[in-house]
Amino acid sequence: MRRKTVITTGDVAEHCQVSYETVKNWIRQGKLPAFETPGGHHRIVIENFKSFLESYGMPAYQQGPTVDPAPPTDGKKRILMIDEDSSLLNKVVDFLSKSGEYEFATASNGFDAGMHVAALKPDLLILDFLTPGLNGFDICRTIKTSPHTRGTLVLATTDHPEGGNMSGIYECGADDGLIKPFELEELQSRVSKLFSSPSKAGSSSQRA
Repeated sequence: MRRKTVITTGDVAEHCQVSYETVKNWIRQGKLPAFETPGGHHRIVIENFKSFLESYGMPAYQQGPTVDPAPPTDGKKRILMIDEDSSLLNKVVDFLSKSGEYEFATASNGFDAGMHVAALKPDLLILDFLTPGLNGFDICRTIKTSPHTRGTLVLATTDHPEGGNMSGIYECGADDGLIKPFELEELQSRVSKLFSSPSKAGSSSQRA
């Protein structure tokens, strides 16, 4: 049976023997990474909680054995795309699937995104930084600073280059960026480049 991959603030408070308000303060201060459900409740990815405990010298969180997703077959790379536009999600998945090189998951909100990042362990995250209900900058920083996800490539997208602050996108760790609307062929080129030469990611002309 698959074990849960996220816990509540109540679970955290019980394990650390602190108040619920203390846990909320940790989250507000950026010490404990968390995401917010559509209902406004915080959830914490277990692996991030374990890293938090280790960083602050607190007792380890004990959890039963988990069942991780099967490794990619035939060397396929795992891609998670987060965007509120379900039509765009479908178009991208259909287009990139033609090569047979990738496995996909999609999310249109913060809750699903957090679940997929923890369970799928994607090789590449295609992230719309302005998706309602989530902060793309915070997500990118968390991905790039967590020991469990820091190797994940991040391709940022935004349809507001000025308001989206493309320079800030790279400052928080994104490997490459695309301004919407973009051609599917251009996205495919960027994805291929990231997987073939990660060290050169983000060097495109659209980078600020």
